[in-house]
Amino acid sequence: MNEKMSKRDKITLAIFVFITITAGVFGYLLDQVLIEQPEGNSLGMGLWLVLPFLTGIVLRIINKDMKQMGVHPNFKHNLKWYAVAVFVFPSIMMISIIVAKIAGGLIVGEIESSALFVLMVTIFFANCIKNIFEEFAWRGCLVPYLEKTGMNDWCLYFSSGLIWGMWHITYYMFFLLDEYFTEISRPMMVVVGIVLMIFWSPLFVELRRLTKSVWPCVILHSMEDAVPTMLFVTANVLQIKETYSVMLDPISGILPTALVFFTGLGLRKCRMKRETDVSEK
Repeated sequence: MNEKMSKRDKITLAIFVFITITAGVFGYLLDQVLIEQPEGNSLGMGLWLVLPFLTGIVLRIINKDMKQMGVHPNFKHNLKWYAVAVFVFPSIMMISIIVAKIAGGLIVGEIESSALFVLMVTIFFANCIKNIFEEFAWRGCLVPYLEKTGMNDWCLYFSSGLIWGMWHITYYMFFLLDEYFTEISRPMMVVVGIVLMIFWSPLFVELRRLTKSVWPCVILHSMEDAVPTMLFVTANVLQIKETYSVMLDPISGILPTALVFFTGLGLRKCRMKRETDVSEK
């Protein structure tokens, strides 16, 4: 499916992975030098966010392969996949809410629908900007180079998810505010985050493959930030009782994670069918 990986591609991949995994260390060290910065919004955190993206851009410019990055939105024939990007996380969240409600495990806080909608839209567009850096690094740079290694889909999902998760280690250990760790320790958040990103990886990878564009992944990621994360973490207007949270938490619960994973595998099946139909013509 992919061309043979050249020595240059191997070096490029190694450089990208190394800088990605160490980006947080550079950011943390910068924050140790530049003290008295806004908590949760430091220059070191900014460096951690943009360094993989900037590294990927530079490497692609050097290798003269910018066209493979997935910059074009490719709306034609792909609107249904954009719809998947918009609705998959809200839909899975609704399943969690319904099951939790039936089981008596849902806690509903005060909700002002108009203000909540404005907050949701604001968070969505704000995170679109942030997720441009993240998604073009992982799905625009990392995934295409991993594909060139010739690894099978399962290794690709695992490898890209693992690297994506490892990039978050410094974020969970140092950058994320203490208020997010009232019920879970920072090391445990690292473990949960890495596992989560491995299981989320098929959905993001296959959206990228089906559309040959990173923009659906930007939308997908931003919808996750703007809907389940906002409702259950940022605004905290909905909660799952502790007894049910391991199974039903819409961000990290076993049921929602499984639904995300199998949705990704469903997209894989659609892609493989399309590739088979094209090859038979």
